[in-house]
Amino acid sequence: MASPATPTAWTRTGSRRPDFDDPRVRGVETADPAVAHSIISRIYRLRDLTPEAGPDFSFGRVVSGDDRFAMGQIHYRGQLHAVSEPLPEFFCISRVLGGRYGLADGRADLRAQTGDRFVFPSDRVKEHRWDDMHLGQVMLDRAAVERELAGLSLTTPPEGLQTLAMEPVSEALGEHWGSTTRHVLDGVLSNDAAMASPLVRSAAFRSLVTAFVEAYDTNVVGTGRSSDARALPSTVRRALAFVEEHAHDDIGIVEIAEAARLTPRGLQLAFRRHLDTTPTAALRAARLRGAHADLVLGDPTLGHTVAGIALSWGFANPGRFAALYSTQFGRTPRETLES
Repeated sequence: MASPATPTAWTRTGSRRPDFDDPRVRGVETADPAVAHSIISRIYRLRDLTPEAGPDFSFGRVVSGDDRFAMGQIHYRGQLHAVSEPLPEFFCISRVLGGRYGLADGRADLRAQTGDRFVFPSDRVKEHRWDDMHLGQVMLDRAAVERELAGLSLTTPPEGLQTLAMEPVSEALGEHWGSTTRHVLDGVLSNDAAMASPLVRSAAFRSLVTAFVEAYDTNVVGTGRSSDARALPSTVRRALAFVEEHAHDDIGIVEIAEAARLTPRGLQLAFRRHLDTTPTAALRAARLRGAHADLVLGDPTLGHTVAGIALSWGFANPGRFAALYSTQFGRTPRETLES
């Protein structure tokens, strides 16, 4: 039989019902193939299961998170071939921790091994092949992701946000996604005090969304003022990824342009055309988000100050920083630090 549900940050908040219909709620460990297959059929909408479970079969899954994001692991000792229906409510981004994972969706055929990252195509029927599979997973609520993108001056076509490929657009951006998830796992999900703070959870979710749409090819578009907004070109995507990854460093428009493989003038024109902003404004916004996250996690009793955090993110003028911060987040930096 399945073991009792493992307490998680999700179940402690009591936001959802604790059953297997929601893919982020429970923890389970079982050696019974029938129980395992019943669980995974409901979680991942699998059908046509063809298992090859040996005498040492085992299955386990544990997940923790909140309404918008969750992380966890799943392992399946044995072999399984199955087909799954679309799961449009969530994006599921995985990394193979052990074994092999085969995934085909009619457009691409993925053969992932230990260390490989991929995202499940949530809008298509998929064919799965598991071989002693062990995955680390991040799940993002689609509706919440789309709301967050709107706040970042990005939007999606009427059919909603979709992934266009299973693998990261580059190894570097895949690593950036990995470092972001590790930070959220270690600094937020594993910290009860952090998980109790809505501000911390919001900052963590924002960082995951940004890293996700940069690391994986999607149909996200810039809203801008133009009525014919189109998919962001790779040059702009590279620039935005560089800004997010190096916002804490001493960079400017020259470094951003080099990363995007454009001239500074070309970069400015691209940002104005596709995002209706400037590279400098995008860098300032990224630094404000970074300062916000540090203020949320800061502790005045440990010597953390608004001025110190602002300076570490390149804001040398405290008054200017406070004005920018208050406009962006609706409260003063001091209120955030002392909350």
